[in-house]
Amino acid sequence: MTREWTGVSLENVRLEVAEIAGQAFRPDPSAALPERVEVYRILDGRGEPLPCTPVEHERWELAAVACLGRLSRALEDFYRAHGGTMIEIDLVTGRGIRYGIGRPRRWPGWERRAVERSARAQQVLALEVARAVEDYRPVRAEVALRVTEERAARRAAMEAEQRATRHRRTVLDELAQRRVWQYRSAGPGEPVLVRRVDLSGTGTEPGPGGAVAAAFDDSVMVDQESVSARELADALNTVARRAESPVDIRWDERARAGTEAECLAREVRLTFLEWWQDLAGPSWRPGPHGPVPVFVPPGQRASAPRPSFGGTGMGGTGGFTGGHSYGGFGGY
Repeated sequence: MTREWTGVSLENVRLEVAEIAGQAFRPDPSAALPERVEVYRILDGRGEPLPCTPVEHERWELAAVACLGRLSRALEDFYRAHGGTMIEIDLVTGRGIRYGIGRPRRWPGWERRAVERSARAQQVLALEVARAVEDYRPVRAEVALRVTEERAARRAAMEAEQRATRHRRTVLDELAQRRVWQYRSAGPGEPVLVRRVDLSGTGTEPGPGGAVAAAFDDSVMVDQESVSARELADALNTVARRAESPVDIRWDERARAGTEAECLAREVRLTFLEWWQDLAGPSWRPGPHGPVPVFVPPGQRASAPRPSFGGTGMGGTGGFTGGHSYGGFGGY
């Protein structure tokens, strides 16, 4: 049967026998009365999440209600055994009302009779409580086991996600530090060409990105210094901030595909745009030739200092303060 999610709450039900019996109560050390009884309530929208089938949901809650009902009746009988005249106890809802019990009349032998009556009531109550708890025990153990298993599963999932986040951060940081990127613009209004020197060839071979690589090779000096991905992000963000019109950035497709392949080879699944947004910030969108910055007209740009995308940030070791950190974690 299909499982659903419900809520489970472990309630500590206090018996409060001394308060119920009032001034007629005389403690009996031989009566094995617990101070409280633990019951699992299975109520949607309350407590910690727990998977169960509809049949389990109903059976578990009915068992808890039956146990609490028996305890309620036993406590009412206990109250009346001490001379009480009006009481209503409902441990299922947590509501109740009763008149207080005053001090017994001081007739000859009244204290002995009060002790004997209270002891008998406590023995009867202890027996009823023990029976109710014992009848409920199998269901309580079943729910407790399910709770323990679910907590262990959530803890394992959280630890796995944390490991994946740390691994992803390590991979992205390592790729960001490699000085394999070059970029060049022929002038204002001209496209910015971006490539990876370790993946670009002469640009004359067929295949994706060949035309862009050829155009890049025609415009860039062969001895131009290569930069890291972080330095490239800073440079292109500077170009975007100073631009009077939308910036046309053309990425060598081999650089994009190669970066995605390197991430995938190390079990980090993300698109080139996601990889680039981790470096340059969230204000980049898909373009016809790879990521392009969102253009903000000069008159609408904020005068506040630009946040830095270098150094330590969110999402584990490394990161880029003020930008989108890839691989944030969340949990129960």
